[in-house]
Amino acid sequence: MMRAALHPAERRRIEAMMPPEAPHDVVLRPLGGGDGRTIIVTSTAQNFVDALFETLRAPDWRTRLAAMRRRRSDRADTLQLGLPTHQQFQIALFEAACRAPGRPRLDPAKIASRGLVLRRLAGGAVQGWMKAGSSIAGWQATAERDDPDPARRGPQHGANAAVRAILAGRRRTQPLAEDVLPLFVAPRDVCEACGRTILFAPIPVVSSERSDGAPERLDYAALPNEDRAELAAHFSSYLGARPAASLPYPGTPLDPTINALGEKFSTDVDRGRLFLVAQFVQQVVVELGGLEAKPSARQLMNLLDGIVLPLPGNRATTAARFVREASPILLEAQPNAGGVLMPLSWPRVDEATGTRLFESALACLSDQHARLTAAPGKFDGRDDLFQVRAFVRVAGHDGCPDTLVWSDPASEPFRILPWWDGDGPPIRIALPDLSQIGKVKPSVAFEMPPALANLLAKDPKQLKDGGGDTSGLQLGWLCSFSIPIITLCAFIVLNIFLGLFDLVLRWMILLKICIPIPVKK
Repeated sequence: MMRAALHPAERRRIEAMMPPEAPHDVVLRPLGGGDGRTIIVTSTAQNFVDALFETLRAPDWRTRLAAMRRRRSDRADTLQLGLPTHQQFQIALFEAACRAPGRPRLDPAKIASRGLVLRRLAGGAVQGWMKAGSSIAGWQATAERDDPDPARRGPQHGANAAVRAILAGRRRTQPLAEDVLPLFVAPRDVCEACGRTILFAPIPVVSSERSDGAPERLDYAALPNEDRAELAAHFSSYLGARPAASLPYPGTPLDPTINALGEKFSTDVDRGRLFLVAQFVQQVVVELGGLEAKPSARQLMNLLDGIVLPLPGNRATTAARFVREASPILLEAQPNAGGVLMPLSWPRVDEATGTRLFESALACLSDQHARLTAAPGKFDGRDDLFQVRAFVRVAGHDGCPDTLVWSDPASEPFRILPWWDGDGPPIRIALPDLSQIGKVKPSVAFEMPPALANLLAKDPKQLKDGGGDTSGLQLGWLCSFSIPIITLCAFIVLNIFLGLFDLVLRWMILLKICIPIPVKK
């Protein structure tokens, strides 16, 4: 049978008139077609990207990758990932293929964009690290297969692109967008060696980013009964219901030379009771922030104002006033210029008042927690579970939107190891030889104000006993030291104390491992 040959120009004209080829599905899956446990590999090579390519070019790349997976897990078999400081680098590996017989590899040129998202698993919900422009919203709930870019969500027909752009420009607030990490296509020779279109992404396990929002408020009043009972045991007995009792050194001026908080284990009965009074003052002022200008603090001080404390000469004060006047003397050792007296006794506090004091103290703790807690960081939670999922946007035909394809499945959940729990080699610090100490020059200078310089120039025995005078010459000092010498001194002191602690705690085998090494003669 004869077939007419078409001129190339005619063939191109006819092909242009034909309808476009029907699109076929694309799959993004773990490299090698495994499950979520095969996505993450760990490399200990310093140049881990080149080392990965070398592994993928090898004929036994499957075996080599298998040896790089699941290097460490906990007792529940949850994957644990180390940090770069542990000389460990985490990589997620995927392959893109067409959903057709034989799973032919996807042409990388058809990938319009790509990325990786790292998500936190919290109470059955999936959370993404969200941002809005330059603002960081932190971990927020997200749908697993929503487009990370809010501008691409919903219908994306090309005909309404201009309308979508106008609406986006008129928004006063920017919608939250999920943080997208880079996802790379492996070099052509690597893909050809494996017969796959390979995509890889380094997984960040450290970050300095923090949410711009306020930290989650801890409601101490809503804690379980077991925790409330422990807090009640922690609080001073003066912050609850109690019988009437005398106070130590009744009717005498408070003595700033007595380190009241240091008398916890004193065998002197009055010194031990003085510690309990100072502990009460310390909890109200420092721990609960009772002198702060906050509603919870005012409520606590109002309750303490209702507790009347008798003084000599038929006079009286209140617990709140006593706290205000006694705190500089008992806590800061300031002179008792006002002649503040220790009250004669503490009255009986009934159950109802004791409960109000306890609840008010819990409210103060909630405010203190909010004040002292920094905005949550990306990886602050030691027990947080994470997973990664990749996506590609496959370019559509003219006038058609790109097709979003998520990797399936997501990676297995993993935890990030803390900085002190690593398997890598220890950092090596070279100490100077004793014969070379004279050659070590000062490398850091400390600038001391006059008061500190005068204090350090006094008798060390006075400092040990809580004394020390800051008066003297009003001259500042610039003191230079050698960091290597300071390190050597710290190392010597460390070994002394380790030996002492080892007598009781048996830590030495865990903290100190020494092996002999030859030195050049």
